[in-house]
Amino acid sequence: MAYEHAADVELTAYADDELAPPDRQRMERHIRDCTACRDEVNRIRSLRAAIKANLPPSEPSSALRDEVRRLIRARVGEGTSVRPLRARPGRSFWPAAAAAAAIFAVGAALGYAGRGGGERDGLISQAIASHVRSLEVDHLVDVASSEHHVVKPWFIGKLDFSPPVPDLAADGFPLIGARLDYLAGRPVAALVYGRAAHRINLLVWPADGRPRCEIEPLRPRQGFNLIRGQAGTMRFWVISDLNRQDLDRFADRWQKAAAAEGENCRLEGP
Repeated sequence: MAYEHAADVELTAYADDELAPPDRQRMERHIRDCTACRDEVNRIRSLRAAIKANLPPSEPSSALRDEVRRLIRARVGEGTSVRPLRARPGRSFWPAAAAAAAIFAVGAALGYAGRGGGERDGLISQAIASHVRSLEVDHLVDVASSEHHVVKPWFIGKLDFSPPVPDLAADGFPLIGARLDYLAGRPVAALVYGRAAHRINLLVWPADGRPRCEIEPLRPRQGFNLIRGQAGTMRFWVISDLNRQDLDRFADRWQKAAAAEGENCRLEGP
C-alpha cells in the first residue's frame, strides 16, 4: 500500500467512516505516506461538507430533480446513466463528484435565492467550510510565519492583488501564517491569526465599488462566530470559535491596521 494508490471506493469509504477498524487502521497508515490519496480524501470530505452546508433542507421539487438530472448528464455525458454518489469498484470518483457538484450548484441557486440573502448565505457556508477544512486536513497555512515581511511577499505571483497583512501581536492576536483559498468564485488570501488556543481565519480579496470601511457581525453558524466587512478596497470575512467580544475586537483592529497599511478609506474613532 505504501507505493500504490488506494482504490476510489476505499478512499470514499474511509472518508465516510465506513471501513471496519482493521481496514481503517491500514488506510490511515497509507494516507500518512501517500500525498495523492490524502489529498483525495480531503477533497471527498470537503465536497461532502459543501453539499451538506448548502443543499436546502426541504424535499426537492420535481422541477429541481429534473434540473439536477439535466446538469449531471451534461457533466458525465448524455449516454451515461446516473449513478449514486458513492464510487463503485473500478470507477473513478470524479463522475460522482461532478454529479454532486451539479446538485450543489442547483441546490444553492434554487434553495437560497428563493428566500433572499442567497449570496451572503452561500459565502457564509463557503467561509465555514474553508475554516473547518483548514483545521481538519492539516492545511492551516501554506507559509508559517509570524513576520509580516515574510507572509506578505509570499503572495506575490500567486494572487492578482496584494492583501494587507497587519501585525496584531501587540493586540493579542499574533500572526500564524497564510495560505491560498477559494471564496466568492475566486482565489483569495487566507490570513491565520491566533488567540490562545483559538485559530482565526481571515479571508480577504478585492472589493467591487468605492473604497469604504464597514464591519457587520453575523449570527453564529455551526458553533462559529462570523464577521464580514470591508477595509478600503478589500473585502474580508472573519471566522473562528473565539468568543464574540474578542472576535469583534480582532476585526476592528485588523480593519484599522489594514487601512493604515494603505487601504484608502476614512476610519472613525481612535
